[in-house]
Amino acid sequence: MTTRAEEIQRILKLTNSDTERAFGLVERQLSVLVLRTQVMLSLSGIVITVTGFSGKAIAQTNELARTLVSAGILIVLAAAATAIGGVLRLKWLTQELGEDLHQTLDRMLRVRDEKSRFLSAALVLFIVGFSCYCIAIAQMLMHVKPEG
Repeated sequence: MTTRAEEIQRILKLTNSDTERAFGLVERQLSVLVLRTQVMLSLSGIVITVTGFSGKAIAQTNELARTLVSAGILIVLAAAATAIGGVLRLKWLTQELGEDLHQTLDRMLRVRDEKSRFLSAALVLFIVGFSCYCIAIAQMLMHVKPEG
């Protein structure tokens, strides 16, 4: 695992110690985090929308399905809240600029790493919530009476 100091050295080497290029490199990494967060939020929106249409039918299946769909939607909501509060919270990188390039990069990488941790936590929550939701749907489908 690379330490932050080692990563700073690699960035400086990669960018020939060009402040603007180093800044742009970290800025692009933050953009990737935002993009991935937006994808997860879109999926969360789909889960919430589908629950609005089929949640009642799922909940009427049995107690397990009712518990799973309820837990799933709440956990997906927690994932979205974690992503919004942790990754999409606005902080301009220019606020981190200073006279010393090493210190500036260190502060910028700290911001990136904190947002990465929030996105990782949000993704774990999303996967757990989505799994609960899918199991609830499977419960509903397994309880459908065949026609005939």
